[in-house]
Formats: sequence, C-alpha cells, structure tokens
Amino acid sequence: MDVQLKELIEKIKTEGVKTAEEQSAEIIREAEKKAAAIISKAESDSAALLEKRKSEADQFEASGREALKQAGRDLLLATRKHLETLYGKILEEETAAVLNGDFLKNSITSLISNWKDDISDMTILLPENQITELEKGIRAKVGDSLKNGLEIKPIQGIKSGFRLSKKDGSVYYDFTSHGIAEILSSLLNPRIAELLREAAAGEA
Repeated sequence: MDVQLKELIEKIKTEGVKTAEEQSAEIIREAEKKAAAIISKAESDSAALLEKRKSEADQFEASGREALKQAGRDLLLATRKHLETLYGKILEEETAAVLNGDFLKNSITSLISNWKDDISDMTILLPENQITELEKGIRAKVGDSLKNGLEIKPIQGIKSGFRLSKKDGSVYYDFTSHGIAEILSSLLNPRIAELLREAAAGEA
C-alpha cells in the first residue's frame, strides 16, 4: 500500500512538473511572439516616422530654397527699379543744366533753320521763366519764320528745354529735359537689366 501510494505521489509530481514546464514554455513562447510583434511594430513605426520627418525636412528645404530664389528675384527687380529711377533723375538734372541760355537758344534756331517741312503752322513752347530772354535771341535769328506764321508761346510745367508743336496740338516734338531724359533712360534701362542679369548669373 505504501509503495503504491509513493508511486502515485511520484507520478503526480512528475506529471505536475511536466505540465508546469510545458505551460511555462508555452507562456514564454507567447511572450516572445508578443515581444517580437511589439519590436517589429516599433521598428516599423520608427521607420515610418523617420521617413515622414525626412519628407517634411525635404519639403521644408525645397520651400526654403524657392523662397530664397523669389527673394533674390524681388531684390533684383527692386534694385533695377531703384537704379532706373536714380539714373532717370540724374539724366534729367544734367539735361536741364544744359538746356538753357545760349545753348537752348542756338538749338532752337538751328532746328528752325534746318526744318524741311512747313513750319508756319508750328508753335515753339518755352518755359515761362525763360521766354523773355529766349524770344529776343530767337527773333533775331529766325525772324522770317516768325513773320510767316511760326509762333512763340510760354507753357507751364516746363523748367528747361522746349517743345515744338503743331498749332492744333495734334503733334509735338519734346525737347524738354524730361522728354530727353526719358529717351536716354529707355536706352540705358536695358543695359541696367543686362548688368543685373549678369550679376545674378555670376552668383548662381
């Protein structure tokens, strides 16, 4: 009886230990599977996050580069406009300094003397502040033209130079400091633009 009881107890122990070991092994396997799944998901999430951050960084860099390019273009345009305005002002001031006194009087009389078309329907428009002085000298040199219909009149808004206009106002030739400066500026401005393009290309 004792022997059988002992064997029974031993058998229960053995089977219990075996069952416990099997359950323990199964628990460990399940835990390892779950751990592997968690690690795999973490690695996948980490890779996706890194890819997203890289994509965002690339987009940020690209937009930054484009913003810098646009800022550069804006700066070049602003510089060009500033230079054109500056040169236009200088040209007008320098032209105004020349278009007065004897030079202006001689320019007008030379133009009238060499005018090929009928000048009798034309009017010379002079600055109000210079008309008295200029008219005397012009009459002395081209009096015949004035007798035949050419007129001399003052005009507001002109500080230097003159205009030669048809009496009906349909056509006029602008020899004022402003008009001449505009013509010179139109020739100069493309060169300014070219210089700025060359400067921009050199920096690229």
